[in-house]
Amino acid sequence: MYDALNAFWQDAGVDMAFADEPRNWLAEAEEKANPAAPAIPKLPPPPPPKPLGPSAPEQAKLEEAKDGWPQRLEDFAGWWLSNASLDNAPADRRVAPRGTSRPPLMVIVAEPEEGDRDLLLSGPEGQLMDAIERAMGYGPQAIYRASALPRRTPAADWEGLAQAGMGAVLRHHVSLVAPERLLVLSREALTLLSPDTFERDGTGFLGIADTQIPLIAAYPLDQMAARVGYKRIFWQRWLTFVSGA
Repeated sequence: MYDALNAFWQDAGVDMAFADEPRNWLAEAEEKANPAAPAIPKLPPPPPPKPLGPSAPEQAKLEEAKDGWPQRLEDFAGWWLSNASLDNAPADRRVAPRGTSRPPLMVIVAEPEEGDRDLLLSGPEGQLMDAIERAMGYGPQAIYRASALPRRTPAADWEGLAQAGMGAVLRHHVSLVAPERLLVLSREALTLLSPDTFERDGTGFLGIADTQIPLIAAYPLDQMAARVGYKRIFWQRWLTFVSGA
């Protein structure tokens, strides 16, 4: 599954890895040009960098709170906005998901938009989602919109969030919504979800209880807004997805 996930995002242009440890390129060139010269002593490696964003919730807190997670969708938004185990930061910047249960489609983004306050996807990304919703043939507010994180979190520690159990929270959210299909507009959210199957064309299935929910991953909304080609590729894949699902 992870090979297919990596191949999908490579097709999207995400084809580089970055390392935080500094490398002395000039010293390496000097050694190649003058191999007899004494070796330049290497400095000890720096300590691993800390994530720029807020730290992930403690795993123990999420594990302890699991029995208290909401069991009805109508209770989820209030819990999402207030539960302390989801986020170490103050809760006043959290944004609730919106929609009703058993929708034809549930859309998951990584986090709220920059200007979101009381309404998720209330800015330019939301306007693009509105246009996509109309092109799909859905009525207004037919799509359930959710984010993997409760608030805007620049440079989030996604690995730490996964270890803390936020993937389980996201899957629980999907189980309460019970959508017919899933559209995931974030590589990080897709990794948290960990679908049961995932193919190179960006489609797969997420197993919830005894149900296999058809899933399609696509570029984040801000990237699609900036690149016409991304919107075209997504639309072609969407048409194939809905015709075969």
